[in-house]
Amino acid sequence: MMGTRDIVIDRLHGRVRVGVLLVWLISWVVLLAIGALVAAVAFGAQPVMFWLIWALASLWVSQYPSRWAESRLADRWPSGRRLIVTDEALKLTQPTGDVTLNRREPIARLTWCFKVQRQRGTRVPAGHYCLATRWSQDSSAIVIYAFASAADSAELRANHGFYELVGSRDKALKEPARGRGRDTAYLAAENDRYENGGEVSFDDLSAAVELMATGKGDSSSPA
Repeated sequence: MMGTRDIVIDRLHGRVRVGVLLVWLISWVVLLAIGALVAAVAFGAQPVMFWLIWALASLWVSQYPSRWAESRLADRWPSGRRLIVTDEALKLTQPTGDVTLNRREPIARLTWCFKVQRQRGTRVPAGHYCLATRWSQDSSAIVIYAFASAADSAELRANHGFYELVGSRDKALKEPARGRGRDTAYLAAENDRYENGGEVSFDDLSAAVELMATGKGDSSSPA
């Protein structure tokens, strides 16, 4: 018996990101106002160059309160989506309706990844991997994904057969290799991830993959 693992999905969902952006902008405006007040009292009128420099400096400083707000908002403003792994089932709870896969019956699994070519915001540097897993049973499917560096994700990718998707213009396509390319089953799964997938932490993705791999119903094969 492994017990239950409750995984938060989409911790930094859209509403949290909008809230963080608002905190950033408000912090910037407040810092601009403070600078204007201090400059007016201490030095009087200031040249345009001063205001340009101060605007850029205050914009940079305002990222720190927004980062603080990000963690607070994520904790206090859940997305409403959770993944629950038990001995009996894999269950996705969400406002649009729950999805449950019976672990006592066969569950098809696909694991794949791709390298991020361009930095995505401040959280995902270029060169990191997006790693995804899709479990399906009959007409039901659950897809989760996470981002991690090549070094941090190397062991998981190797141990659980993560297929590496490459771009259509990737030169590596001219030299086909086992375990990477543009297999149609994985392209379809990637589209499902983009449309319906839920983001989790890399630790939670790793734990879910490991736990599901211990179940007798789990099988690594295209759905």
